[in-house]
Formats: sequence, structure tokens, C-alpha cells
Amino acid sequence: VSSGDFGGKHMLVIFGFSACKYTCPTELGMASQLLSKLGDHADKLQVVFITVDPKNDTVAKLKEYHKSFDARIQMLTGEEADIKSLVENYKVYVGDKKASDGDIDHSTFMYLINGKGRYVGHFAPDFNASEGQGE
Repeated sequence: VSSGDFGGKHMLVIFGFSACKYTCPTELGMASQLLSKLGDHADKLQVVFITVDPKNDTVAKLKEYHKSFDARIQMLTGEEADIKSLVENYKVYVGDKKASDGDIDHSTFMYLINGKGRYVGHFAPDFNASEGQGE
């Protein structure tokens, strides 16, 4: 999958994992809310969630996790080497080991990519969906 697969849409890219208890569901909830608030303009934005835990986040597991969020969000997993390459390219921090509760320490930015596949900026976890309605 590449940015070209989304027909020139802007992309909001989120890295996380399905067993994440706090930030990932919050970010995906914000992204779902943003898509809802954008109304007819939502077709210009593709939200993409990329797992940082491809060993555990199978297609089936992500499909189940996806049910809690907007259906327009794409949930992606892949080979560990491919995920590692994406993580490095986006400069996402991912801790080496899982915590005792199964949590993986990772950075929590949402990355905005323009329709040409270029980085525009990133948002901190406290990004307010109502702020994202500008051009």
C-alpha cells in the first residue's frame, strides 16, 4: 500500500496497535469524529492506522478492532520488516519490549500527508477534531 493507492487524497496516518488501551483508541476516536464533522468533504481525506505490532495485529484482529471506529478508516498490518521501515521513515518511536500489561510504548502523533504523498505536518494527541476542519 502506498499513498498513490488513495487517489490523491490527503492522508491522516496514525501508528498504534489494537491492544493499546489509551492513546490509540483516543486517536482513532478523534479521527472518526473528524471524518464525521467533515461531512461531504471527508472523501478528500483518508485516515490510515498502521500497526506497530504486526506479530499480534493480524488482519482478522484489526478487522475486529476496526468495528469500534469509522468504517472509512483503513487498518493496515504487514511484514515486520515493512512496518519497521515505515516506522523509521515517519520517525515513530516504538519501545523494544512490551510492558507487563501488554502495552507497547510508542509515539502518538497523527501525520498529515498531502495528496501528492508529501509530509505536511503532525498533530499531538490533544489535537481537537473541530480544529481540523480548515482547508
